[in-house]
Amino acid sequence: MDDMVTLRCKHCGAPFEVASLTSDSTYITCTSCGTSQTRIDAKKYLEQMMGQVKSWISKAIPTGFNIIQADNIDAVARHNIFSNSVRPVIETEMTEYRFGFLSLLSNQLIMMPHRVTSFHPSHQSANAFEFNAKAKSVALLAVDSDGLELMKNADKMSLAYAMMINNMKLLAEDKPGRYDLIAMNFAEASDSLIGLAKYDIVRQRFEALSEVSKGIAFLEAGKAAESRVHIRTGLDLLEKAKQSTMTSIDFGSTFLAINQEVAVTKVISGIMEMALYDPNINAPDALDILKKVMDVAAILYKATGPEWGGIFKNVTRYIEIFSNIAAIFAAKADGAGVLIAHGSGSMLLPFWYVDLRYSFTTNTLWSTKIVEVHEPLLVPATFVTNPDSLKNPKISVTDIFASRPRGFFDSLKGAETSISQSGEIRGMLNSVAENNIGTRKTIVPVSTKNEAEAFVLQYLKQCTADTSKLKLIKPTVGKLIYIPCEITDTGILFPSLGKMSPKSVGRIDLIKTLCI
Repeated sequence: MDDMVTLRCKHCGAPFEVASLTSDSTYITCTSCGTSQTRIDAKKYLEQMMGQVKSWISKAIPTGFNIIQADNIDAVARHNIFSNSVRPVIETEMTEYRFGFLSLLSNQLIMMPHRVTSFHPSHQSANAFEFNAKAKSVALLAVDSDGLELMKNADKMSLAYAMMINNMKLLAEDKPGRYDLIAMNFAEASDSLIGLAKYDIVRQRFEALSEVSKGIAFLEAGKAAESRVHIRTGLDLLEKAKQSTMTSIDFGSTFLAINQEVAVTKVISGIMEMALYDPNINAPDALDILKKVMDVAAILYKATGPEWGGIFKNVTRYIEIFSNIAAIFAAKADGAGVLIAHGSGSMLLPFWYVDLRYSFTTNTLWSTKIVEVHEPLLVPATFVTNPDSLKNPKISVTDIFASRPRGFFDSLKGAETSISQSGEIRGMLNSVAENNIGTRKTIVPVSTKNEAEAFVLQYLKQCTADTSKLKLIKPTVGKLIYIPCEITDTGILFPSLGKMSPKSVGRIDLIKTLCI
């Protein structure tokens, strides 16, 4: 039991590092959970835990057997005691902790800066550390290879699990410096799994996430250059771990969680690159933009139904969103990267350009005729900020089907050429070109191309219900176009769109927070 006789954290049960024990300070800070306590409290907790371990040992092995003298006892006797008294108890508890560990591993183990997790592990870290101490205390009783392997698994797996429980606690609160602690826990958990071939995928994942966490910690400290090597190394290792899970029987269930971690890392990598190479932005500013976008998503997740709520929770969408945000900063610096329409307005708001092809039927006196039409449509890239728009898409598009371009008698004669009207949109689109954003404030896009396509399909579904003539609709979502506008007390005005301006481009209060 010598290896467990060291002061332990009264909050999580983790043993303190040697450096902490040799210090003269009255207080000790746990490098696993980050809490501070007095040496007296740590000693009291150790005494309490050792009492519980000794009590467990006394119940698990025959009366009169001294575990400290186990090395001097006949190997056959040790084997019998281990097989009959110790092994059944260890296997029962180990099964419980192993299932808890697998459940934890099936969840995302890193979060965006300023985000928290809602996952609660099945066990407390103190319980897992206590089981680890139990396993160590009776390890000497194992004699044969099977018993030795069992005890090695119990020791290493429970230690890694305890470290991950602490990480989930850290991820549940947005506290400064948490990623330094998280990185150390990942590193120690990875090291603890060395020698367990079954957990190679998990060990590689922990190693990767330790690197990513170091990178996030450097980025939060405003050190983009220092974060770069850790982010890149972590992403490479994480991609390999993800590929390995695709053929793993034991850890195939962790694939989706690792895929989310890859997405988080890619977003962080984009922010790091943006802060590293763009003179107009530094790491804290970039992370502040991330926080604003994620705060909006959190509000919308609560305000929308299951159809859209799940989309806002998917981390992969932010890879595209922050790629588009990076393009804004590039355009501020050298004028390349974004398409801007001519027009008056001190602000720019992004719209998705949609190439809409549809057909409709028109009647002559003797037959019907099918007419094919090619029409442009615009969708504000901030449409997701208004839950009402998600229920009624017509209010957040340039509604080209709102009015018919020709009269009633044209439809009777079969002379209709269109049942839509794009008005000022075509003229405005002719003015679009890559240009310098300059000093104009720009509202960042908070939707993706796929989300815009789903939104347009909802809009068209509304239109086909209203107009039975409408057939064969196929929208193609193109690039983002930034259109000049002005925010007033009553809404947002788009002089270049005129009467084709959407009734809503999103919640004004949220849009104002997305301005850079």
